[in-house]
Amino acid sequence: MTNREIEHKTECNLSPYNTLRIESIADDVYFPSTLNEFTLLLANLDNPLVIGGGSNILLSSKGIKRPVIVVKHLNKVDIEPPVFVVEAGVPVSKISEMALELKLHGFEFLTALPASLGGAVCMNAGANGQAISDYFVSAEVYDSAEDTIKTFTKEDMNFSYRNSKLKNQERYFLLSAKFELIKADSYESIKNLMDENINKRKDIQPTLKDPNIGCVFKNPLDSNKSAGQLLDECNLKSCPIGGAMVYYKHANFIINFNKATSLDYLKLMREMQKRVIEKFNIKLSPEIVYIGDDKEETELWKNLTRV
Repeated sequence: MTNREIEHKTECNLSPYNTLRIESIADDVYFPSTLNEFTLLLANLDNPLVIGGGSNILLSSKGIKRPVIVVKHLNKVDIEPPVFVVEAGVPVSKISEMALELKLHGFEFLTALPASLGGAVCMNAGANGQAISDYFVSAEVYDSAEDTIKTFTKEDMNFSYRNSKLKNQERYFLLSAKFELIKADSYESIKNLMDENINKRKDIQPTLKDPNIGCVFKNPLDSNKSAGQLLDECNLKSCPIGGAMVYYKHANFIINFNKATSLDYLKLMREMQKRVIEKFNIKLSPEIVYIGDDKEETELWKNLTRV
């Protein structure tokens, strides 16, 4: 399927490939440069972990034994306005800028997200009343169980709040996705909304200068308060455990302020969750995903995700 040898590293530190900058050594890491190379790897590797922008995932500091595929080179975007076809590794901030130049509405909220397209679709990323599913048409998906490429419609994807058919499973892998945006009245209307999104984040959320992987917990559906509000009312801002600390401006973010380990992060998550249970009798569900198989960390993660 390919005439070149796929880039491959052993004993690779994944710190540059996750936005929390966690030190995690992976036995084998592959860097495909085409969708053909990507599908070849998916067909031949056992239970691979796919990393795009590296946000929203907590990698174990104890290392990753599964093969890892980093899709940052899968960065092709085909546009026939108002339709975008985007490969899995494209940074979503890039397609937000492209839509702006074409005066197309729908990707404004992506402007400040540090995610790749694949991760954004899998978790149905959203902000400020918009979501990636709003203008989603279809996706090309590799089915590892049947070793074939399938087309999933919006209905097939089972999108819900911060969730889709592709999240937390090991069968389907997104290759590319198609979106149909809406022509805007003016360039300024899109730019103003993008600036508004950027300013909201700048005012209360950490930038990647304070390494983080995004919101820690989902907003609870059975409360009129957001996860951030509940955590704030439990006086959790600036609460540290080890090298991890709740961000001082927004209690639903954890930053790596001093060589944090994944265990630090998970212990702090558990403390945050316990305080909200004690005060409000609400159990917050993680928005981030833990990747690893360390015994202590896995037990903490089970407690965090147990319904």
